Amino acid sequence: MKVKQVVVITKLHPNDLRPTTRHIHHQTLRAVIRLLKKMGIKHRVVNRNHLKKIIRADLIITVGGDGTTLAASHYTKGSPIFAINSAPLTSTGFFCLAKPHNFEKYLKAILEGKRKPIRVPRMKVKINSRTLPFLALNEVLFASRLQGDTARYQLHIGSKSEEQKSSGIWIATGAGSTGAILSAGGKKDVPSSKQVQYLVREPFSFPKIHYRLLQGFLKPNQKLTLTTEMHRGMIFIDGSKLNYHIAKGSRITVQGGVQPLKIFL
Repeated sequence: MKVKQVVVITKLHPNDLRPTTRHIHHQTLRAVIRLLKKMGIKHRVVNRNHLKKIIRADLIITVGGDGTTLAASHYTKGSPIFAINSAPLTSTGFFCLAKPHNFEKYLKAILEGKRKPIRVPRMKVKINSRTLPFLALNEVLFASRLQGDTARYQLHIGSKSEEQKSSGIWIATGAGSTGAILSAGGKKDVPSSKQVQYLVREPFSFPKIHYRLLQGFLKPNQKLTLTTEMHRGMIFIDGSKLNYHIAKGSRITVQGGVQPLKIFL
């Protein structure tokens, strides 16, 4: 793999690399930068909170955990990601191929073409006619902005439709199937899957109400649509940072299997 330009994404500020700082995350980041300099690879370090436009690079290296990898994924179209879990004892690293003790080995394998990225399908979200600019790598959550408030909506899947009350709905990719949706009662899938899984959180239980669309998988290219019936709805993409307020009567459409992310796993 020919690599002339690398962008390193981290949760640290590029200037916060004092040699006296001994936290393993700082140490890992400094080690990555030293290795790139030693290899003569042009690079720049970007704080994940400062990302504002599509990253243009031959390779994106994330130094952090899954949160950093997810942040980088929202700003890449074709550039592959090599993720390093910089503090594996305290950080979740499902998307991270490497750790502090072995990232040099994996980077060399990538540069020599011995390690190839896989394509992980993502989801796109529309609110009415507007397609949101960020693709979901992990999951989408529809819920109320207020904790404890009931989510009211019409759920449409293919020719089936159902009015529901619940705590909200998880919608996950194959890559996101081992996250929150699994904890809520969902099923594991493989990262390369083009299926999308949905699961209704804590459906409202009442006599004579028997919901049919509580969980399941959508076929590739099949869409899930929600019509909101509440004033304080919200969509969350891959966590809490990317969120959108949803007006009553709005239609939310989620479709999986789009624009796969290239990532080394």
